[in-house]
This record gives sequence, C-alpha cells and structure tokens, in this order.
Amino acid sequence: MSRETFEARMEKRMKDLKQNDEHSIFRELQGELIEYDYDTKSLDMAFEATEFHKNGFGIMFGGSLVGMFDIAFGTLTAGLGDYDIAPTAQLTVNFLKGVATGSRVIVRVEAVSTGKTLMNFMGKAYVGEEMVGSAMGTFMTPRPFKKYVED
Repeated sequence: MSRETFEARMEKRMKDLKQNDEHSIFRELQGELIEYDYDTKSLDMAFEATEFHKNGFGIMFGGSLVGMFDIAFGTLTAGLGDYDIAPTAQLTVNFLKGVATGSRVIVRVEAVSTGKTLMNFMGKAYVGEEMVGSAMGTFMTPRPFKKYVED
C-alpha cells in the first residue's frame, strides 16, 4: 500500500467517525486524531475524560479507557486495510493509574503485524507524561465483511 492510500484511508475514517450520531462513543469521548505515521504504522489520538465518564470512585470509568484503545486501534486498522471497519477479535487493557475526570488522555498505538486475516496492535495511554494504561489488540480483516445488522 502506498503512503497516499494510507493517508486517504485515515482521512476517510476520521470523516466517518465525525459523522456518527451525537451519542456515538467517539463523540462522547471527544476523540481527536493528533497524528499518524505511515512508516511506523502508528497513530496518536486524544480523548477527554469528561464528567460523563466518572465512576463511583470519582475517576474515569475503566471501560472508557477500553473504548479509547478500541477506537484508536480500529482507526489504524481502517488506514491499513481496504475496508471501513474491522471487528475486534481480542482486546486486553492494563489499567496502571486512575484517570481524573477533566484529563486529556493521549492514546498512542502501533501495528505489530498486519496479516491477511488478522492485525495485531499495541498501545499506551498517557495523561501528561504519565502512562495510565497499556493495551494489546487483535482485529479481524474482513474479506468480504459480513453484515451483522439488517438495514
């Protein structure tokens, strides 16, 4: 795949995410693509830990961090493949520190392998310079993508 194709796919993915309805997880997390790199097959995204994500301990709900990694991995998957979405086959998240609401979370992800049927990723999440989580994910590369929901 060429750099131009990768960049065009990344731009399309971000356009698609921004057009999701107002209650999509991407919008709820106030996701933003910071940068992506064709050579390293990586990207950085920013998300906001808003009051909406507060758990009983007064910090961001752990599922929100899972969602951040899933969106970042999925975005990179869309950039690296010839499809719009790829189902998550496995996602493991390690929670290292609690995230205060109001924090800006930077998620950095990169492809470990990009095969014909599966892609593997690793990532780290930061608040400032402090790592708050890490993740590994495996995504299916649909050929053709099976439609699971009827129109």
